[in-house]
Amino acid sequence: MSVDGLEPLKERVSYAQCWEDPAVLRAALQVGPEDDVLSVCSAGDNSFALALDGARSVTCVDLSGPQLALAELKLIAARELGPQGMRSLLGLDAFGRRIWFYHSLRGALSSRARDWWDAHEVHIRLGLLQSGRFEGYLDTFRRRVLPLVHGKDTITDFFALPDVAAQRQFFDERWNRRRWRALFQLFFSERLMAAMGRSPAHFRYVDGPVSSVFLQRAEHALAELPASENYFLQWMLTGRFHDLEAAHPYLSTSGATALAEAAPRIRFVEDDLASFLETCEPGSFSAFNYSNLPEYLSEEAHQRILELTLRAARPGARIAYWNLLVPRFRPESLSDRLERHPDRAATLLATDRAWVYGGFQLETAR
Repeated sequence: MSVDGLEPLKERVSYAQCWEDPAVLRAALQVGPEDDVLSVCSAGDNSFALALDGARSVTCVDLSGPQLALAELKLIAARELGPQGMRSLLGLDAFGRRIWFYHSLRGALSSRARDWWDAHEVHIRLGLLQSGRFEGYLDTFRRRVLPLVHGKDTITDFFALPDVAAQRQFFDERWNRRRWRALFQLFFSERLMAAMGRSPAHFRYVDGPVSSVFLQRAEHALAELPASENYFLQWMLTGRFHDLEAAHPYLSTSGATALAEAAPRIRFVEDDLASFLETCEPGSFSAFNYSNLPEYLSEEAHQRILELTLRAARPGARIAYWNLLVPRFRPESLSDRLERHPDRAATLLATDRAWVYGGFQLETAR
């Protein structure tokens, strides 16, 4: 069961970073050394976070070979280069040795990943964490749209604010201008996002306005979540992380070291999720990270994914996934086999630093 309309995404890096908050995922799944995890790979970051929590194994599955090549390169860089070398390869410093670092470790990559990066070295040269289509979309917003509303001094002042009370006042008095609202809604409209940042297939099951919803969620991030701790917002508005020790967990010094140690417990599988689940033995996994994949599926296809998940799950297995614009959660027909935890999920979503999501689902196998 592949996702119709997303086949072209197999040929590119759509996301160079994961845009779901790993703190939410980790709190939901509570992974430990007895857990075997199945995780939608995407850029690898959140799969790595679950490995850092001590999972016995993490299987990263993705339909996209380039996404898997990206995640594998990050993992091998942590193992072969150490924290600082990995950061350099990813483009997080100005040393300019990115290609040299790549050639020093390319022999450790799988042939699939090596072939991809040999043909796409330009992404390494320009900065890997900026190489995804979605990151390019955000870069266009940051360079061409945001300066029409707010200058660098305003953004610097915003991130220097001491608390959310000050952020709310700043937002109301300096940030929330008519031009901000107009340009934001124009740029984050369904039409522009489908053309420049995502894919028309991502919006297949969306019903209702898109840009006004994102504008409301942006206000939540700017005025209600601590900006100094929000590395997602930092990247969106400044194109960098203000503190690598407090960004994606694997980028910290201790995180990169732990990821190198966890590397033998992580494997990559190129397949669509349903097809892979059909091959799994019953009871293979105890935790599942499905990113926001279910909202790209019809209700029938989503139910089929959950049925296959339950077949591969152990009793008590936890399943977590996000809803961006399309509400997807356990159907009533599976209520005797799958328990929802909407209150816990809503509490976690309220803290989600990635801020763009409208729902978070936490479900457990009975």
